[in-house]
Amino acid sequence: MNQPELEPTPVTLDVRFADASNLPLQHVNVVSIRFAKDEFFITLGVVIPPDPPEIAAAQQAGYLEAQPVFRFAMSRDTMEKFLAIAAGQYDQQTKLTDQLNDPDDKKRGGKRK
Repeated sequence: MNQPELEPTPVTLDVRFADASNLPLQHVNVVSIRFAKDEFFITLGVVIPPDPPEIAAAQQAGYLEAQPVFRFAMSRDTMEKFLAIAAGQYDQQTKLTDQLNDPDDKKRGGKRK
């Protein structure tokens, strides 16, 4: 007797990072994002502010050159999750920074300026 083939049932699992304390930490201050149909290509880099003698040359060139540090691709689904997480973290950091910069603001309920 042949049994009918069962369709695989999709399963959603929570993903948690293992300890990341051994990863190197890079500071970046420049980002470039390009997109294709189903993914985003992100390059992170560093640009060092020019010394006073270099400012005129940078102004004449019209740009500063950044040193790329890391490049990665992200799916559209992952980008959506990233943006939601980043927005929440940014808002929390802004609220905390505002409270630390203006302690009296904390007494007023953390009103935005």
